[in-house]
Order: sequence, then structure tokens, then C-alpha cells
Amino acid sequence: MVKQIPSANIQLTYPLYCCDFADPDHLVVAGGGGPGRNGVGNKITLLDTSDASQLTEVTELELSPNEDNVMSLVVVGPQKEKHTSTTVLAGVNSSPQDVNKGKNEHLRALTISQPGKSAKTGGVKISEVARNALFVHRDKDTYQRILRLSPPHEGLTSSPRLGAAATGLSKHPQIALFDVPSTNSPRWKTRGRLDPAVEAMDLDVIQTGPDTYQLAYCDDHEVFTVEVSKAEVSEPRCVYTIEPEEGETAKASFKSLRYLTSGFLVTVVNNPKSRGVALHGLRLPKNEEENARLAIRAKLPSTVSKATSLAVRNLSPVASPSDKQGEAQFVIAVAGNDSSISLYTLEHKSAFDSEILSDLAPFQVLKSVHPSSITNLSISTFAPPKGSAKSSSDLCVKLASVSVGCSTVVHNIPIKKHVDKSASTKTGRPPKPSRYVVALKSKGESPVTVITLVSLVFLILVLVGQVVIEAKHLGEPILGVRKILPASWTAPIRKVPRIKETESEVKTIENLLADVNAHHSQQMVIKHDDLGAIGPDGLPALHVGVHNEEAHGPATSWENLEKKDQDLWKQRLQKSGHWMEDMGESIFKGVLFGEIGGAIGNIVGEAL
Repeated sequence: MVKQIPSANIQLTYPLYCCDFADPDHLVVAGGGGPGRNGVGNKITLLDTSDASQLTEVTELELSPNEDNVMSLVVVGPQKEKHTSTTVLAGVNSSPQDVNKGKNEHLRALTISQPGKSAKTGGVKISEVARNALFVHRDKDTYQRILRLSPPHEGLTSSPRLGAAATGLSKHPQIALFDVPSTNSPRWKTRGRLDPAVEAMDLDVIQTGPDTYQLAYCDDHEVFTVEVSKAEVSEPRCVYTIEPEEGETAKASFKSLRYLTSGFLVTVVNNPKSRGVALHGLRLPKNEEENARLAIRAKLPSTVSKATSLAVRNLSPVASPSDKQGEAQFVIAVAGNDSSISLYTLEHKSAFDSEILSDLAPFQVLKSVHPSSITNLSISTFAPPKGSAKSSSDLCVKLASVSVGCSTVVHNIPIKKHVDKSASTKTGRPPKPSRYVVALKSKGESPVTVITLVSLVFLILVLVGQVVIEAKHLGEPILGVRKILPASWTAPIRKVPRIKETESEVKTIENLLADVNAHHSQQMVIKHDDLGAIGPDGLPALHVGVHNEEAHGPATSWENLEKKDQDLWKQRLQKSGHWMEDMGESIFKGVLFGEIGGAIGNIVGEAL
């Protein structure tokens, strides 16, 4: 029986489009009904998720009813200068009136302030502290559809984090890059802008060094990467393109992507014509001469025809971007259009200079999580406990999902400590560091299925072989199939005679032609034996004589042979010792030549 993952839910009063964890015990959700007097407000809500059995509302900010609803959101984190305040960035379009005037301050900075030690003490407040525009184009329909921020690192506290925002419904697609201060204060500094040919379907950002970053984004069929440093922002480079499956013309399309490490991406791919969804792990290129390669893949359940959201969490994150990622497990969640969430684990393994992805396997499918379409997923951060702060039974990562039906659900995925003792036992080396993995067993591909298929194929081959043996009188009948097979199938295999010819008996083509007692008015022909006899050199036996069209069939003079047939005849006669280069081609003038194509040509070609 599958162990159920505990969950809690809450119903709010407005459609939800985005969510992100402020910390493992607090979730920020946002959405709304957009501008106008529809009675549905535009709001940002802070939820308490500390109780696995229920979610409670801590505080809420109602935005202007004249402005758009919140479409994207990311929690920056606690401010270094004011630990009781947490910075949040959100994408909210200005009012239609302002947008029509060319003013759309779509990026908002907010703070969640809690005067007490815990949010439960009350007095928690969400406030907007800044707003500005990142996009330079003034399309009236444009909105900030995607917002991402590079993950923080414990061991690197002085570098800013890189943010990226992408347009939606824009006539002039754009991706804006900006810095967020290392203090997590609600300020930002524009880093640059990209103008992709088509709108980004999804994007993600990762820090690769103290002052270097990489942006990855995808459109329907291609993945691009951009290098970002203090000095410059590189041009986008296409590193991967989806090609149609064999025998297909329509391509699959990307829906989402996330960085696993600086060397790997995981992408969600919707197959054409709503024929299912797949997860693809891509190995990113290390230099400009290479392209990304498919490293691992898995199919989602057949009930999912399209994916709507993706979330990923590393259970063993590195302290600094310059640290090498060792062995780690990733939790991957994919929301489907059937309101299900498919949960996977993925192993990252590292040995010497090699890094691989393995064991992309499902561990549970959460069915009918929401009554309506899931719009966004988020997985809480996981920091390995220090000392005995938490018992192993309390360890978990939290998966949040929101929907247009105003519902929020949080699942608590259990985590356990894992020590790989096998490596040290086999090699005598010190044991590998302990790490954390999902406490539920993943379902890898069953070996029973593979064994059954191999056995079935082997059985079919044995049966076909026995039928051939009995049909051709090559062995004792066991199945007794000869009496039910067509007569043409049961004809014995013809044994082709081989002509024994010693090297001393081989005559040149000049001798063979001279031996033929022919009048000058009769043409001679060089052809292969009609019975298909094979000589000791593996070539069909040669016949030289007076041409008789009724007996020999059509023949062609040397001068009228195609060049390729002339070359093949010369190779064939040279192989059997009948002709040599120094004899020249004049000896062939006036002589007819038989067929050297078709089945005869195949035999000659194999022998040569």
C-alpha cells in the first residue's frame, strides 16, 4: 500500500497564480481578479504552514482594485539589516489608464514585517515599499509573466543575487536582468536586457562564481543560455533544439525548465497533440563548440496530457557556487492539467571529474489535488539539521500548490538521513558524507517487464528458426508445419556447385577469346554462367563464347557500357586473373558483355 503524504489545505477568496515559501513554516500566495469592479480583489497573503494538518492565514495585503492581479512572485529573504523583515518581489501591472499612457510600473517590492519572534504573535504586516518598470517597450498587453532569482548560498554573503523577469503577451518580447543586494533589501539595480525573437516560455538563473551567473531560458522548441558577469551580458546561445520523433513531423514543446546544478537542467516537455508529458535532464555544454545533450528522461503518467507547472529542490545544496556538487538527491514536482502532481526523485552522482544524473524515478502521484487547474508549485528550502535540533521523523520538505479555484494545498514530504556504506566497504576508503533523501521509496522500472519482453522475443526467434529448419528439410520435424506451409516455402535450398580451378589453369581474356572458334562476322560475348556456379575466388563462373541472343539474352558492347559497369567488369576480371592493367582496354573492343548488375552485381560486389 502506498504511504499517503500528509497534506493541509485552505480556501481563499481570490484566484491564485503564484506562490513561494518565505521559510519552511510560511508561504506567500498571490493573485486576484484583475482591474475592474468584479468584486474579486487583488491580494497577497501570508500563510502559516507549521502545522501539517492545517493552514492558517497570518496576514493579507489587498492591492488596488484598479490595477492588475499578481502574476509572478519571488521571496528574496530576510533583510540582513532588519531580521524581522522579509523582502518579496512581485509582478503587478499598473492600472489600464496608466498603461495606456505608457507608464507600467510592473515590478513591486514588498516587505513582510513581524514585530514579534513569531508570526503567530500577531502584528505581521505586508507593505509595498517600491515599484518601477524593467521593460522598456510600451505594449499595452504586456505583463510580467515570469520572475526568477538565483538561489542564495550560505558561504557567499557578499555577492548580489541575479534576478530575471520575462514579458508575456508582448509584441516585443524582452527579458530584463537586475541585481538584488546581498542584504536582501527591497532595492534592485538593472543589469541589462535581452530581446529574444520569440517570448520565453520559462527561464531560470544560477550563480556560477563569486561574480558570475548564467541565465537559461526556453521558447517552444529551443533552450538558450546567457553568461552574465560584472563586465558584460553575453548574447543568447542556442544550446539545445527539440527534434521531431522518428516518423513524426510535429515537435514536442518545452513548458518549464529549472537548473539542477551549473552543469544540468531539468525541463518539462509537452508532447504534440496532447499525447503526454516527459521530463528531460539536459547536460549543459562546457564550451562554445558543444551543445547540450539529453542525459536522462522519464514519462509522466498517461493520464497527464499537458503539464502546467514545475518545482525542484536540492536536498544537499552546496555552500558556495564555486563548490563542486557531490552526491545529492533532487525532489521534482510536475503539475498536470488533470490537477495531479507527479513526484520524482533524481540522483546526482559525482566521481573524479565526471558528473552524471541517474534514477529519475516517481515516488508518488498526488491525484485531484485541486478542484480546478493548478497554476503554480513551490518546494520549501531544506537545510540539514545541526545537532539534534529535529528528530528524523520530523524532517520534511513542503510542497505548495495553488489554483485558479482559490485553493492552496501544502504536502509534507518526509526526509531521512542517508549514509552510503557500500562504497567504503568495497574500496576500503572512508565512508562518504551523510546526506538526506526522500523517505518514500521511488518506483524504478520493474525488471520483470524487461525480462518478460526479452523472453518473448527469444521464444519468437526460436519458433521462426524451427519453422525454417522444417520447411527446408534441414532437420527433424518437431512442430510438423511442412504440411500447412505453401509449396514455395518448402522447396529445398539449392546447393550451388563450386568450380574447382587451379591458378595454373587460369587463362587471360585474350586466350579465352582466341580459343573460341568464331567467324569474323560473329560477335563474342563475355558473361557469367547461367547456372550461377561460383568459382574458387567467390566470383560467378565466367563464360566466353559466340553470342546467341536467344540463348544468352541481351548483351552490350564494351563501348556502350556505362563507366561504372566498365570499372566493375575490369575489377572482376582482374580479381580472377583474366585481365591486368598493362593489357589495356583495346582487347575489349568489339566484344559484347553480359549483365553485371542486379543479383549478379551483388555477388560480384561482395566477392570484390
